[in-house]
Amino acid sequence: MSVTMSAEQNPAPSLSLPDLFARYHVGWETRDPALIASLHAEDSVFHLHDGSEPVHGRDALRQHCAELFARFDWSFEMGRRLYGADHWVFEWTMVLALGEPGGGSFTARVEMLDVMTVNRAGEVARKDVYVNGAQMHAAFARAGLAR
Repeated sequence: MSVTMSAEQNPAPSLSLPDLFARYHVGWETRDPALIASLHAEDSVFHLHDGSEPVHGRDALRQHCAELFARFDWSFEMGRRLYGADHWVFEWTMVLALGEPGGGSFTARVEMLDVMTVNRAGEVARKDVYVNGAQMHAAFARAGLAR
């Protein structure tokens, strides 16, 4: 995929949801917190439903993404994308490269589901991320990570 966009650009309200998804996904694939945050509304909410608290606001989201990218190495396996009038649902699998406490390494696969709501200005107003808890718990336990 070769979508290029600077972090300062925001999509026009007329941008289709598939085009907004493509731009948004580039931010995650390239691990660009500024690009991701630039596509969110100033008062957006990002909620990873793994027991952690929601992240409120564009600046807090930028920082949260930077911390995620520094802590974990993962890639995506794309699944279905379903679009509505003001939202999309994205099924995907997170493929994590993790280390075992004894020194070995392994690859973990965790099924994920994103539910995104877009406001009238064409910005992401809310992102809810649902995780397969059993798969994540097993991967983190094997890696010796408290979660």
